[in-house]
Amino acid sequence: MPNDHARPGLSRRSLIAGALGLTAAAGGGVLSACSGSSNAGTTAAGAGGAAPSVTLGPKLATVQYPEGYVGPVARELKPITSEKVTFKIVVPQDVTIGDWKTNAFTKWLEQKTNIHIEWNQVGGTDDDIMTKVNAMIAAGDIPDAFMGVNFTRSQLFLYGQQGLFADVGQYIDGYALNLQQAMKDYPDARKLVQAPDKKIYSFPNINDCYHCRASNGRTFLNTDWIKQVGLAVPKTTDEFVEVLRAFKKADLGGNGRTIPFAGYKDAPFDTFFMNSFLYNPGEPWLVVNDGKVDVTFDKDEWREGLKFIHGMYAEGLINKDVFTADQDQMDRYGNAPGKPIIGGARSYYWGGFLDIDQKDPNARWRKYQAIPPLKGPNGVQYAAWNYLGVGVEVAKLVITKKCAKPELLVQWADAQMELEAILRGYGGPKFEWAKKGELGINGKQAVYGFSATWNTEKNISWSQENTMYRSQDFRLAERVNPADLTFEKPLYQQTVDNYFPYKQPQEMQFPPVTLDQDQAAQEAELKTNLKSEVNLSFSKFVTGQLDPNDDAAWNGYKDRVAKIGVKPYLELQQAAYEIYNG
Repeated sequence: MPNDHARPGLSRRSLIAGALGLTAAAGGGVLSACSGSSNAGTTAAGAGGAAPSVTLGPKLATVQYPEGYVGPVARELKPITSEKVTFKIVVPQDVTIGDWKTNAFTKWLEQKTNIHIEWNQVGGTDDDIMTKVNAMIAAGDIPDAFMGVNFTRSQLFLYGQQGLFADVGQYIDGYALNLQQAMKDYPDARKLVQAPDKKIYSFPNINDCYHCRASNGRTFLNTDWIKQVGLAVPKTTDEFVEVLRAFKKADLGGNGRTIPFAGYKDAPFDTFFMNSFLYNPGEPWLVVNDGKVDVTFDKDEWREGLKFIHGMYAEGLINKDVFTADQDQMDRYGNAPGKPIIGGARSYYWGGFLDIDQKDPNARWRKYQAIPPLKGPNGVQYAAWNYLGVGVEVAKLVITKKCAKPELLVQWADAQMELEAILRGYGGPKFEWAKKGELGINGKQAVYGFSATWNTEKNISWSQENTMYRSQDFRLAERVNPADLTFEKPLYQQTVDNYFPYKQPQEMQFPPVTLDQDQAAQEAELKTNLKSEVNLSFSKFVTGQLDPNDDAAWNGYKDRVAKIGVKPYLELQQAAYEIYNG
């Protein structure tokens, strides 16, 4: 199903989706009413009174579902209020969304719900947007809600405790019946979205994207090239080097243009190659060993991985600009005119290094296959599998104390979890309900299909910036058209075949924890400095500015990260981890 493949530029979001199992009701008092123009006479829940019940519209009888389907269903969307209500919401600018005011989904949702939004669109990078949002908060110039703004869990907790953000947990049972059902489908959802005080300071997004669980380490090789050099898909680190050497020797790109293996700065190398030496989930490189939180980047196995990658780089098997190339440069490599010039790439999906033509059965992207993790010299072979952090995304909609009718905004957000609203919200209006007998990605009865490639048309969807409920069954229920094969089915199947069998035990994954104000302040500085040192030294070791075979160079690096504060950093994470599990 089209979405969250983390190609920079398509969406501000990094890959979020994974395996869940998502309890506890969140309590709280009533928010004070401030702005928000409304003539609707709905009473807020909480403060000892029972929440007024809302009802969902009837299910659409014409929609097909596979047997045992768990996920959002198509219903008749009813107006939330009898008179139009207006809220002010801050959102990020997005090229695909275009003007939020004139966007097709904006108009459709208002017509269905009778909720009108005045949009304040904030531009820039994620960091730029957060700087502007923090300035609004400091000045007391806040909207009724923020949507699509990347508040961290710790920021939500801090602002929630200060009374700035609403505890939406108190409205879920009475006003968010779609979310309530999603939380029943995924029983650990509340634990993953609630703060340490058991309150829920944002309306979440639940997105069980199977292929996204392995995206951080997905790596591709040109299988046509492998056949041409008379080899097989490599299973070990040694075989991988042998394949790249053969690519280079045969110069399959022609005229000396061949790049055996390519990477770029937005798709870190360590998430694939280091997993042949130790389990490495990638930045911030936190793992759990027997209940103790640790980092990967100062271990001897990490050094062995550096030696391996450095060796390939020194032989010219990796593009020289691997740490500086951007998306445009990667596209130039992947889309080189004539025949391909790259033998493989580290990328989240095919669209990260070349264009995807879904109409052409012989399109170049179809020549590249996602390969399994490589078995290292000591038998280590992990596919860093994201069990938790990618299934539930917090901060999709954050309601502030300025909002006079938070229960209406909760209903508005919940309406976006209805099946047709989900399809329109992220894919636009060009979808169809599947006919009986049409099959989905997983070979079962399909529910829907798209007639346009996702994220290629502007101003028709909200490009994943809003609240949605996309269960695994829903995502795999996209119709597969043999005459117009999308990348979704091969991406799913190659994940099933090549990554799932090598996933690490779930207890090794560090979960999404929340820090209090003091902890968050300490962590921010430590994390920033450690990230800078680890990434800089990684690039220097790979390119040979530092020699990973030199004990002095390695020990100097370990001394630097120790001095920055690995020990206090881990102490903070251990405390948060114990609270999360408590």
